[in-house]
Amino acid sequence: EPLFRSGLRGTVRDMSFHLLKLYADRLHRLERTLSPATHTSHLLDYGISWFVHLMLRAVYYVHLPAYSYVALQNDFAAQLESLGLWKWAVFVLLHLVDSADRQRAVQQVLVRQCSLNENEDDEAFLIEKLHVPAKWIYEAKALIAQYDRIPEKEAEFCLKAGLWNAAHEVIMKKLAAAYIISGNEDTLLNMLTPLADDDRNCDIFDWSEGGEILFHYLSIKKEMMALDEGDQELVERLREQLKLLCTRVKDLSCDSLEDRLCQSEISKKCASYLKSLLFLEERPDEDVILDDGSLPSLSLTPYIAGLPMPEDYALSELRALTRSYIRGLVT
Repeated sequence: EPLFRSGLRGTVRDMSFHLLKLYADRLHRLERTLSPATHTSHLLDYGISWFVHLMLRAVYYVHLPAYSYVALQNDFAAQLESLGLWKWAVFVLLHLVDSADRQRAVQQVLVRQCSLNENEDDEAFLIEKLHVPAKWIYEAKALIAQYDRIPEKEAEFCLKAGLWNAAHEVIMKKLAAAYIISGNEDTLLNMLTPLADDDRNCDIFDWSEGGEILFHYLSIKKEMMALDEGDQELVERLREQLKLLCTRVKDLSCDSLEDRLCQSEISKKCASYLKSLLFLEERPDEDVILDDGSLPSLSLTPYIAGLPMPEDYALSELRALTRSYIRGLVT
């Protein structure tokens, strides 16, 4: 390469000249030294510029202006990404000094290049070799899933990234109602369990009117499925939990017809479970008087009546309670 070349902006000197000049004058402008025009005819090739700058920094030539430093990292990273070497583009961007700029630039590459299918080799390289926080990778995947309209994956990666508010919003608005109506409740319970931790849900917006109600309902249902009728202590505990749940189902956020159907299904189950538990208590029959002086059927009325159920189902339940109450009076 010649030491001098003529260009549109005047004479361009070779990088060797600039390095000699830098040796003689430590304040010689580094942006001139590192320009691609000083060593190649491909003006978008920043490879040598980046490596030379890395070596110059090692010997304390650190007076490259901040904007030029950021531009050099971004330009070389873009070059590598265009060549399919996106993991090495991440490596380059990790040299950005400002933490906010570094995170933003790396995540932008991850969003463009990551896939929802797990690639253990790529993720292991990023996390173990480059020490990229796993949270950044999962946040990028959550954004990809949101763009592709795959709410199941979006919720999964939001949970892995620790984005508790975002995960709760996705679950409640896009998944919960469909899961409960279709009977896929184990999956929903597994999603809500990480959010139920007190250290997490205290910062989740509308947790008490959404995820908390569903989590309590699904937990009770799971225990009901494995209930031993002889365990009177568990029966009593579940009965009190169900009474509390019955007073809260009406607070469940409902933004669509599907949400209202979900709320009705939960109400029906709560009424059924509450009646079952009440009559499982250790008594000779259902017509005995409770400790507060009321009949069992009467004690159920305020809880079942307050459930947001379809009118025909609510009337059916109340008629059944009325018949039970009348039989108790007669006997």
